[in-house]
Amino acid sequence: MGEKIHYRGSVRPEELHQLVRKWFKHATILALGECEVEYTGRASSKASGSWRLIIIKEDGTVLVHESVGREPINWQPNSHVTTQLEGDTLILRAVRSRPREELIIRLRGECEVLIAKLGSGKFVISGTEKDIIEFLANNPRIIDENAELVSKEVSTPHGRIDLVLRGKDNTLILVEVKRDLADVEAVFQLRRYVEYYARLGMSNVRGVIVAQSLTPAARKLLGDFGLDYRCIKVSGGNVYEKEVC
Repeated sequence: MGEKIHYRGSVRPEELHQLVRKWFKHATILALGECEVEYTGRASSKASGSWRLIIIKEDGTVLVHESVGREPINWQPNSHVTTQLEGDTLILRAVRSRPREELIIRLRGECEVLIAKLGSGKFVISGTEKDIIEFLANNPRIIDENAELVSKEVSTPHGRIDLVLRGKDNTLILVEVKRDLADVEAVFQLRRYVEYYARLGMSNVRGVIVAQSLTPAARKLLGDFGLDYRCIKVSGGNVYEKEVC
């Protein structure tokens, strides 16, 4: 067993209870077992008992995956994770305070568990516009240090917003992504999104353009409209985070 792997094996709920308490915040925990899942918060959902993969990351991100699809059926970012035992069931809670959300996972019977220390090196992905959106969705703090993902490709009467994030003080951050050069049309499009949300009664809204560069006219309009710009670097088909433009 490599030094990066802290535990691997089959465990009962009481053993998993101790493992989560020991390793949460210190390593990534993967558990495969039969579970029920319940979410309450800005919406609500329930998933009946089935075999699923549960991932608990060091930063408190919790994901629940099933047999198909790329996206988890439930997930909770940057949460406080606790566990408790009720008979042969382990109840795992992942709770966020702002906004108030709770993900409850009830694991029954034996689970397969892997606990490992994962790396966090420089992240590089393919450089299409869709890839950039996906990259930013997984790394929203490139846009704002307090940002968390709300949704991707949100439909409005004016088109689809690439990303909607939530920042400090419950600020809504609308993100328009361009792979290369952002021009005045991209700025006007972003302004339409911001104005649309303002008409819905949301006063605390920011707009951010993400691109490799701006035309001079676009840069001036951003300042005139009170919108922001974040620069990314695409080179050789790859996207690099936090490059200085």
